[in-house]
Amino acid sequence: MALKYEPNYNHSAIIGDKTIYFKPWTTKNEKDYLLAIDSKDNIDNTLLFNMLIKPCLKDKNLSLTLNEQKMLMIEIRKKSIGETFSLNFTCKKCKNVNQIDIELDKIIKYKPDNFKSVTIDNMVFEFKNSPSENLKARLDNCENSIEYSFIELLIHISSIEINGEIEDTFTFNELTEFIEDLPSSVFDKLFKEFKDMNGSLEFELKSHCMICNEENDLNISSIPNFLWT
Repeated sequence: MALKYEPNYNHSAIIGDKTIYFKPWTTKNEKDYLLAIDSKDNIDNTLLFNMLIKPCLKDKNLSLTLNEQKMLMIEIRKKSIGETFSLNFTCKKCKNVNQIDIELDKIIKYKPDNFKSVTIDNMVFEFKNSPSENLKARLDNCENSIEYSFIELLIHISSIEINGEIEDTFTFNELTEFIEDLPSSVFDKLFKEFKDMNGSLEFELKSHCMICNEENDLNISSIPNFLWT
């Protein structure tokens, strides 16, 4: 019999309305990730997904939003490495170096996506929950936050009803031109509605210095090697 380790997808996570089955990270996943962060200044979301999420999924074709991906990555980390994270931080007041252990479940604030139709004047915009991987890949090439926000909105629009007629076969370029030609007042309303529907993932992390008791706000997303430390 050939020597082979069979993965067991015996873990699950409920994220929004999805129940996702997965296995923990393997040695290969860890090696690929550490080699990537050693050789690249920046790892984009597509690369992270291909290295640390997709190999662990029981359903390799599962479509996930960016926030769902991030939330799932944390769930996989918890089962692979542990549910706590050790962190050193320097107090902003007295400069003392503190060491704390963080329980991930206590600092995560997650709101799932809630996409729906939006009516503005004579138009009804229908938003989809999970755009295709090809469309999501467009976000990796954005040069700034304004472009990212604009394209993020576009890739979630599935159809537009105008005066009772539904348009749903447009190309990405056609949709871009249509949205850019809208009056700014219409776009502003549409963008606000989209942001309200969009999910979010934040870390609420504060800790008091052991020396001076000063409260410090900590940004876990900027901590190097969070996934493997």
